[in-house]
Amino acid sequence: MPDTFLRIAGITLAVRCRDERIPCQFSEPVTRFIVPSSPAEVDLEIFHLDRFDPPAGPLLFESGGVWRIYQDPAGYRIDCFSEVMSDHPYNVAVFNDDFTRGTIRIDAAVFGGTVDPLAYPLDEVLLSNLLARGRGVELHGCGVVDHHGRGHLFVGQSGAGKSTTARLWGDDARDIVSDDRVVVREEEGTLWMYGTPWHGEASLSSPARAPLAGVYLLAQAAENELRALSRADGIARLFACAFPPFHDAGAIAFTMSMLDRIVTRVPVREFRFTLDRSAIDMVREAA
Repeated sequence: MPDTFLRIAGITLAVRCRDERIPCQFSEPVTRFIVPSSPAEVDLEIFHLDRFDPPAGPLLFESGGVWRIYQDPAGYRIDCFSEVMSDHPYNVAVFNDDFTRGTIRIDAAVFGGTVDPLAYPLDEVLLSNLLARGRGVELHGCGVVDHHGRGHLFVGQSGAGKSTTARLWGDDARDIVSDDRVVVREEEGTLWMYGTPWHGEASLSSPARAPLAGVYLLAQAAENELRALSRADGIARLFACAFPPFHDAGAIAFTMSMLDRIVTRVPVREFRFTLDRSAIDMVREAA
């Protein structure tokens, strides 16, 4: 397989799958994020996992069964696990200190066919570490681009109504960049909302971006209402929907500073909404 270049949230990743034992292939919606060959911030080499060597460094974080991250002589090591496998990981990825270089070793037998070399959870763990090193923040949210090109970010945990919000916008949206995971980055003084390959129930995902015009913390209610939040409350509620590397104090500090910039620069309000079109009309009138 020739080298593949992905651009997610403005970050270009070169995926070099040159081991013939690994039949690498990306599928939808990741293929929407493939770009022509270009300079990459992140360089990843893919090989077959011939044998399992125990981690050489201490455990830093345990996700609860799907993945673990360890300190490693090279920087960091991420082991990914499957419920159908033994205690050994099917995927062992070793990265340098800033996650810009990595070697990913995969047991292809687990996939039983073609292999997505960045299959969940490795893709999201990698991006969260890249973002938390001064690049941005990923939020549990639905990103809507209106016909004026403005980005509206609806944030909430599972069940808050993100996918429902995406459906309600319908033709009033130029684009839905994701109905589950959205990245916010600051570039040349502007906060940008980026789509990701990771979608929710509405299966909406796009590589598009838009300048962030407002953030809405979702709360289903009997009537539509936009409520102002204090700076501290806004930051705290956004942090509850963020995905920083919790093992890294520096990453947490940057994430908090990024959320502070969002709250300071754009309106961040609680959006108490009904499950009908009147909720969208309120946002459009307030924008």
